[in-house]
Amino acid sequence: TTTTTTTNDNNNHVEWLFAFDVHCNSFVPLFVALYLGQLILSPLLVQRGFICALLSNILFCLSLSYYHYCQFVGFNSLPHLERTEYLLYPVVALVVLVIPLSVVQFNPTRWVLSWYFGSEVLQ
Repeated sequence: TTTTTTTNDNNNHVEWLFAFDVHCNSFVPLFVALYLGQLILSPLLVQRGFICALLSNILFCLSLSYYHYCQFVGFNSLPHLERTEYLLYPVVALVVLVIPLSVVQFNPTRWVLSWYFGSEVLQ
C-alpha cells in the first residue's frame, strides 16, 4: 500500500513557540498602553462619571483592539492558515460595547484597581 499526502497536510499546524511569540508581540503594546496610560491618566480615570468611564472604556477598547489586530497580523503571515480574519471579530464587539458600558458608567479602570487592591482603595 502507498500513502499519499499533500504538502498542506504536513504544514497544517502552528508551532506553540510561534503562537507564544505572536502573543508576546501582541501583549507588550497592550501592556504598555494600558498600564502606562492608566498610570498617567489615573487621577482622571478613577473619578466617577460618564466622561471618566468613557475615557477608560476607550483606553481599554483601543488597547484590546490593537492586541487582536497584532494577533491577526501575526497569524495571517502563515500562508496555510485560513480565515484568520475571524481573529478581528472581537474588535467589533469591543467597539459596540464602548458606548453602552459608558452610559451605565462602567469604568474598567476602577474595576481593575478594585480587583487588584480592594474596593476600599477607591472610596
